[in-house]
Amino acid sequence: MKSKIVVPVLGVALVALLGLTAKACESIEGGPVRSTDEFRDHVRATTRAGEDVHRALSPAPAKEPYASQQGSSSCVDDFGFDDTGVSRDQPLFTWDLDFASDDDYRAALASLRDTWREEGRTVEKVDHGIAATLDDGIRVTLHLGYYDGEPELRAQGTCMRYRDNYGDEYDYMFDDNGDGTVDEYERPN
Repeated sequence: MKSKIVVPVLGVALVALLGLTAKACESIEGGPVRSTDEFRDHVRATTRAGEDVHRALSPAPAKEPYASQQGSSSCVDDFGFDDTGVSRDQPLFTWDLDFASDDDYRAALASLRDTWREEGRTVEKVDHGIAATLDDGIRVTLHLGYYDGEPELRAQGTCMRYRDNYGDEYDYMFDDNGDGTVDEYERPN
């Protein structure tokens, strides 16, 4: 008689435990729910990290830095546990670099590696380049692009959950250059 009660109770407990574990995992990945303004500050910090590295490159690329937003598929609510109005995004921006020659790219790569090591950062070797994670968790990569093989700088912020206040004049999906605002030319028609 006891086994008829114990087995269903254990089944319900196991399902509840799995649900709580999934909730904990998704919260850990995106962290606590923050405000749109906090997410906007994170977008700006990610862009600023990339621009700071761009300015530090020696020899310098020929063009002025202009960030271009990229999509991130790793920051999603796979289990559907986020509350209504909670969004997840991971700021990710790239800069196309126009060095005078391949030798200039290699020299800039070596110079950045030395700078990061002097700052005490762990420099990781990646395909055709290097990467480091900055103090605020933003990962910056200097490498040859995956598709075109051209030099590229990449800044990737952390995944963040935030309460998306629709109609508050900021929508990350339209902030192509990562300046924390949706400019007139970035607005959809």
